[in-house]
Formats: sequence, C-alpha cells, structure tokens
Amino acid sequence: MHLRALLIMIMILLTCSLDVHAAKKADDHEAFAGLKTAKVIFDVRVAELDKLVFNLKLFNETLEGMVAQGIKPEMIVAFRGPGVKLLTVTALDEEAVALFQALRKKGVRFEACAVAMRVFKADPNGLIPEVTLVANVFNSFIGYQNKGYAMIAIN
Repeated sequence: MHLRALLIMIMILLTCSLDVHAAKKADDHEAFAGLKTAKVIFDVRVAELDKLVFNLKLFNETLEGMVAQGIKPEMIVAFRGPGVKLLTVTALDEEAVALFQALRKKGVRFEACAVAMRVFKADPNGLIPEVTLVANVFNSFIGYQNKGYAMIAIN
C-alpha cells in the first residue's frame, strides 16, 4: 500500500515538474502595446562580412516580428566607420546582397556615410544600389531621432 502511494506521488511530482520545466514562449507584446507603428534607426559599425550578414538576418527577424504583431515598421540602417567598405558590389557575397535586396523590398532604408567612405577610402560609386549615400550619418541620427526614431547601436 505504501509503495503504491509512493509511486503515485512520484508520478504526480514528475508531471508537475515537466510543466515547470517546459520551455517558456518568448513574448514581447508588452513593448508594442498601443502602437501601430514603430520607428528605428540602426547605427551599424561592423567591419566584418560575417557580422554584417548576421545583423542583416537579425534586422529581418526584428522586422518580421514587428509585422507579425501588427506593427508597421519604419526601419533605417545607417552605416559608418570602416564597415562602409563592405557595402560595395565587390566586397559583398551573394548571401549579403540577397539580404540587402530582400530587406529593401520590405521597405528598409539603407544609408552609407560619405564622411566614412572618404576616411576609409571606399569608392562611393561602387555602392550596391540598395544603399543611399548620405553626406553624414550623424545628421541622419540627429534628424531621425528628432522625428521619433529609436536608435540602436550595432558594433
């Protein structure tokens, strides 16, 4: 009798334990509560192609997550620093180009800083067509933040 009661207790504990250890579902709905649109500008300073590709995928995941929650994203990706050299036809691989094209089709705006292009000796004529050359991305950050864009640094 005691063995049977002990086995029943063990079964109950195991069942409860499985519920406690079940994976929690990620939920970021609270952050978007009450919003219809969300504006963001990413300050990108990565200089390695693999990090650029990783971040382009992350931007896409972020955009898709916002859309899935009924949010209309207004997304700008602004490049400065030595990473501007990656934005040329000759520096990017097929995967990176495809990511730029897909994100551009989804409405993402890409900007490259002319100051950084000059300082890091990158040819602005070689920029991929998805990227717009701007005089100075600091001006972009100032303008877009004053228009309500959240700024996120990507190093």
